[in-house]
Amino acid sequence: MAEQLPGPYATLLLADLGADVILVERPGTGDPSRRFEGLFSSMNRNKRSVVLNLKDPADKQRLLELVDTADVFMEGFRPGVMKRLGLDADTLRQRKPSLVYASISSFGQTGPLAAVVGHDLSIQGAVGMIKVPVGQESRSVVPVLPLADISSGMFAAFGVVAALLGRERGASGSTLDISMLDSLVSWMTPFLVPAVNGLPIRDLPPLEPAYGVFRTQDDRQLTLSVGGEDPMWQALCDLLGLPQYRQLNETEREARNLEIDPHIRRLVAAWPCDALAAELEAKGIAFGPVIPDNEVLSSPQVAHRGIAAHGVGPRRQTFVRQPVLFDGANFDISRPPPALGEHTDEVFASLRPKSAS
Repeated sequence: MAEQLPGPYATLLLADLGADVILVERPGTGDPSRRFEGLFSSMNRNKRSVVLNLKDPADKQRLLELVDTADVFMEGFRPGVMKRLGLDADTLRQRKPSLVYASISSFGQTGPLAAVVGHDLSIQGAVGMIKVPVGQESRSVVPVLPLADISSGMFAAFGVVAALLGRERGASGSTLDISMLDSLVSWMTPFLVPAVNGLPIRDLPPLEPAYGVFRTQDDRQLTLSVGGEDPMWQALCDLLGLPQYRQLNETEREARNLEIDPHIRRLVAAWPCDALAAELEAKGIAFGPVIPDNEVLSSPQVAHRGIAAHGVGPRRQTFVRQPVLFDGANFDISRPPPALGEHTDEVFASLRPKSAS
């Protein structure tokens, strides 16, 4: 029932940790993300799919029978939708008091914006995450990563695990209200708390001239992230040949950013990327290669960490595992993304009483 991105990401994390996640999809079209095969595949491995029409009384009854066997029910509809269907938290927890019922929505189940439609970009703007100077809107860049979606999914998974742990320790079930807005407000803690309390805060990203993306001689890119470390700045100046700026402190570097930046870019552009990377690493200067999406999972450190799972399912696809290692090991990906309704018969057959032998 957790459609789009936050719910699928939350249940992806839980499925990777061993939960039996059953994806309840609508007939015909299924989850909306099925329109985008890459998105659906990335979010729905290790899950089973059943098809139910929740406006059909018989299918609704089948879902209720499934709830009777479940520990967690998660949904991602706008507030009020599940109540109209008779599948809201009060109804289902009255039926099964031990149930953990998790709702993910844009603005939460209560408040003046609860019924308002909001997508990821709306939420990022509403929490102060988008900072575009007035008059430069046409040159603004839409954020690449849907942070409100992903953060609320993480908080949902975190909340579910905490609720289940509480239940194991004697508590009853729980009703979780996860808001995309609240989730990003939490992520903005390092900025919002100083802002409302009138406390100084370090600019992020720093205004340092050696903090950004730089092009090398062979038209590749790397990042330099010298932010406040005077010894690292001095080592960079020695490497690039900028003795006139070597003794500048952080405040002075930031004040002269526009003057110094072109010099760093010119000198970095004279180096082949690999050669410069080797020198930066040897001198302990913070840097990183800019790696295309299709090469990230094969990069040496990512490959060594084993976060990529290769050759999963009949299509031999590659997926990204959940990132937490338990005693040095990760969890296997045992199921490829399900076809629409692939497990309907299997799931409901398991609910039927077994005949006496």
